Amino acid sequence: MASYMESSIHRGSESFFDFSCFTCQENDRNTEADFYCEECSKFYCSKCVEHHSYLYKKHAILDKKNISQWPETDESGQEICQEHKKEKLTGFCEDHSQLICHACHVHNHQ
Repeated sequence: MASYMESSIHRGSESFFDFSCFTCQENDRNTEADFYCEECSKFYCSKCVEHHSYLYKKHAILDKKNISQWPETDESGQEICQEHKKEKLTGFCEDHSQLICHACHVHNHQ
C-alpha cells in the first residue's frame, strides 16, 4: 500500500491528492487535507481545521497519524465528470479553476 505522500502527484501548477481539503475546494483552491472530521465526514487542511475546531469544539478530528481510520476513497463517494460520464473527478486544474478527471487532464488540461 502506497503512503499518502507517494500517492500525491504534482505536475506544474496542478496537484492531485488522495484527500483534498473540503473548505478549500469549495473556495476554488486545491489543498491537501491533513485532518478528517468524523462528525462532518469531511477533510480539512491545517489552516481550515483551525476554523472548524473553533466552531465545533466537540467534533472528533483525526490527523494523519490516524490515517488508517480515515474513510476509503472510492468511486461511489466521488463526483463524476460532466464531460466524461464514466470518469470520476480526480484533480483540480488551477489554470482553469475546475475539477477534472484523468481524461480531461490528458486531453484538455496539460
